[in-house]
Amino acid sequence: MSGTKILFLEDDKLYQETIKDLLEEESFIVDTCSNGQEFLNKIFNTIYDLYILDLNVPQIDGFEIMNILREYQDETMRLVLSSIPDSTKRSFRSGCDGFLNKNTHIEELLLRVRTLIKRSYRTYHDFIPISNSYTYDIFNKRIYHNSTALEIESQALFILDYLIKKRGQFVSKVDLEKNVYPSNSESKSAVIRYHIWSIRKIIGFDLIESQKNRGYRLKPKGI
Repeated sequence: MSGTKILFLEDDKLYQETIKDLLEEESFIVDTCSNGQEFLNKIFNTIYDLYILDLNVPQIDGFEIMNILREYQDETMRLVLSSIPDSTKRSFRSGCDGFLNKNTHIEELLLRVRTLIKRSYRTYHDFIPISNSYTYDIFNKRIYHNSTALEIESQALFILDYLIKKRGQFVSKVDLEKNVYPSNSESKSAVIRYHIWSIRKIIGFDLIESQKNRGYRLKPKGI
């Protein structure tokens, strides 16, 4: 199932389900967890687009979770959703990308979620032009040729998605494996080469550049 995946860390079950339902009504794919260890187990098995984190949770609190993410160089956007007084500065020092009080209106929460997702793609728009005839829907993770949606294998789509986020930069095979495959994966560079080939077959062989010691990049638009 393609689409924007969110992992929500919250130990209040009623609040957890309320926010999950609201996000799913907006077509986000939402996984939940109730303690820090469960959160780490989830990200070991799945790649997410956004983390929403409560701070005061059992086992490993939200501050320590963010420290772990920073040490691991996890690039996933993180939004703190908390009611702990005077926790904003510490949250940002720990590595959050956004902070909201739990009393914030749901419309502002949805706006902040969408803004952080767009920031990860360095855009203000829901759709990103890949070339003159190809467009990428960042929230539903679909690629269009003119107005026709194209079928693409899921792992190849994850690779393309990451190259779009890093457009213009070379991404090494190591970085691709780390940011596209879950930690429990036994992915190999040969598999990545195959997926790059399949992406090129769909969008054209001239849009993705490769260099032996630097990896792959989606060429900047206009080059």
